[in-house]
Amino acid sequence: MRNKQVYIAVLFLCSWRLLAQDPQFTQFYSAPMFLNPAFTGLTYEHRFTLNYRNQWPGVKRAYQTGMAAYDLNVSNINSGIGGFMIYDRAGTSNLVTQQFGFNYAYRIKLNKYSEIRMGLMLAITQKKLDYSGLTFNDQLITGASVSSDALSAQQANYLDLGTGALFNSTNYWCGISIKHLNQPNPSMTGEIIAMPVYISMHGGYRYVLSARGAGKTKLEEFVSASFQYRREQNYDQFDIGAYYFKSLINFGVWYRGLPIKHYKPGYPNRECLSLLIGLELPDNNFRIGYSYDITISRLGINNTQGAHEISLVYEIAQKRKKNRRTLVSCPKF
Repeated sequence: MRNKQVYIAVLFLCSWRLLAQDPQFTQFYSAPMFLNPAFTGLTYEHRFTLNYRNQWPGVKRAYQTGMAAYDLNVSNINSGIGGFMIYDRAGTSNLVTQQFGFNYAYRIKLNKYSEIRMGLMLAITQKKLDYSGLTFNDQLITGASVSSDALSAQQANYLDLGTGALFNSTNYWCGISIKHLNQPNPSMTGEIIAMPVYISMHGGYRYVLSARGAGKTKLEEFVSASFQYRREQNYDQFDIGAYYFKSLINFGVWYRGLPIKHYKPGYPNRECLSLLIGLELPDNNFRIGYSYDITISRLGINNTQGAHEISLVYEIAQKRKKNRRTLVSCPKF
C-alpha cells in the first residue's frame, strides 16, 4: 500500500512539472544563462557551460535534462551576449522539450566594485511526445497498431520571452528573473492554455578568508551562502545552502523544500538535501561540479534514488583583459 501511495505521489509531482514546463538545476549558478539573462557576459571574455541532470533514476524514465551555453563579455559597449540550448526528456511517453535561446545583458557600473545588470531572453521552444511505448484504450478495443488519440496530438512550437535584473558586488549579489512574459500556449491538443509566469529570486554572500595579488582579487579561501526562491502559478520552491572553497576544491550543502507548505492533503513535499563537490583549476579557466540530491521527503531515497548532476564551466580571456578589469563577484555553483 505504501509503495502505491509513493507511486501516486510521484505521478502527481511529475504532472506538476509537465504543466510547469521548466527544468531545474541544483547547481543553478553553474547554469547562469538559464537562471537569469542578466548573468550573460558576467565573465572576463568567453564562457562555455555544460550541464546534465538525471533526476529520480529510480522512477522509470523520470527526468533527464541537458544544457549547453556560450556567452561573451563585450566590455567596450558594457554588454553581454550569448546563446543556449536545453534538451529535457520526461516520463514514459518521452515528452521531449527543446529550447533554443538568445540572451542579452547591459551593465551599468556603479563604482569599481559594484554594478547593476539588466537582461533579456528570447527563446524558441518545441515540445513533442513519443507514443511508441504507450497503449491507449481505443487500441485495446479496435486492435489498431496506432491510437487515434496519439495521431490527434500535435507538436507544440512557441516563442518564450523573459527578462531579469541583477545587483552585483564583490561580496554579495541579488537578482530576479521572470520567464514566460508573453504566456505562450504549450498545448499539443489544440487547446488554448496560457503558460503561467515563472519568477525566480536569488542572491548570496561571499566571505573571503584568504586572498592574494594586487587588490586581493585572487581568492584562495572563502565561504559563500546563496538562495533561490521560485514560483510558478500556485507552486513554489526554496533552495538555500552554502559552499566552502579552499585552493582547488569546493564543498557544498543545500536544502530544497518548503516544509510548512503542502500543496494537497496527503501529498509529500519535494524536499531534498543536496551535496556538492567541485574542482577548480588554479588559473580559474575551468571548473567541474558534481552534486547528488538525497530525497528526504516521504517519497524516499529508495524509491527515487535521488538525482545526479554534473556541471562544466570553461572560460577564455586574454591576460591583458584580466589585468585591466576588476570582475565583481560571480557565484560558481
